[in-house]
Amino acid sequence: MADLIATITTAISIAKKLKDISDRIKDVELKGTIADLSLELAELKTRLADVITENVALREKVKALETAEGDPCPKCHKRGWSIESSEPDRLFGDLGGMKRAYRCSLCGFTESKIVTG
Repeated sequence: MADLIATITTAISIAKKLKDISDRIKDVELKGTIADLSLELAELKTRLADVITENVALREKVKALETAEGDPCPKCHKRGWSIESSEPDRLFGDLGGMKRAYRCSLCGFTESKIVTG
């Protein structure tokens, strides 16, 4: 009978140890899952910060384009196209023809046109 009690006591002790080990494994698995989720959250926060930064830059660009003066350049399509000089045309000046030289302050493209009126 003493052997039976000792065997039962040993079995109960082993069962308790196995339960403790099982609980520890669950804790480790839970901690691992939490760590994985924390890493994923950090990555999402980084992506969100990048999107916010890009959004701010794009808003500033839109604002600059909306408030920019001048006409769009025929080459680069940015608002830097302006009249550099205007003088009566040699051939059509007596008829009101003006020779205008345009220049883009952003890309440097130049072009001359004869305009009337």
